[in-house]
Amino acid sequence: MNLEEILAQALQMEEDGRNFYLSGLERVANPLSKEVLKKLADEELIHMEKIQEGYNKIKNREAFTFEGWGGVRKSSREYFENVFTEAKKHMNELVPPQTGELDTIKMAMDLESKSHHFYVEKMKVVDNREVASFLDFLASEEYRHYNLLFNTHEYLSSPTEWYYREEKPIFEGG
Repeated sequence: MNLEEILAQALQMEEDGRNFYLSGLERVANPLSKEVLKKLADEELIHMEKIQEGYNKIKNREAFTFEGWGGVRKSSREYFENVFTEAKKHMNELVPPQTGELDTIKMAMDLESKSHHFYVEKMKVVDNREVASFLDFLASEEYRHYNLLFNTHEYLSSPTEWYYREEKPIFEGG
């Protein structure tokens, strides 16, 4: 598989992911699920734009350069907390996940896992160091997405357990 084919396949994966997230918005009711899917759809669009730029450079025999995307990305934990904070603005009460909502989140996790694996595998076989760095960055993005979805799934499955595991409350004796 040459660089054009790798980037074309990456572009298709990102487009499929975006379409899944947009269609998933109709299958979920919880504000957190909606916020997560909306955020991921937006990020997949950014990925698509960057991949298309790279594809065009390779196709036109121009130098492929990867300079990152505007600074250091937030950790998975910070990422979840930001999305969670935004979703809480729309939560007047706890909305339990509707039938199929957790399945939608699990399917999204699977999608992100497959994308991560694709980027990691292709990164190993490309000769172009800039493209390899780009694929590595995309793999880390998919990993972050997976972690966001995992935390969302865990929270929706059992908010109390999630809180105690993640927030690690301190009990004072007295």
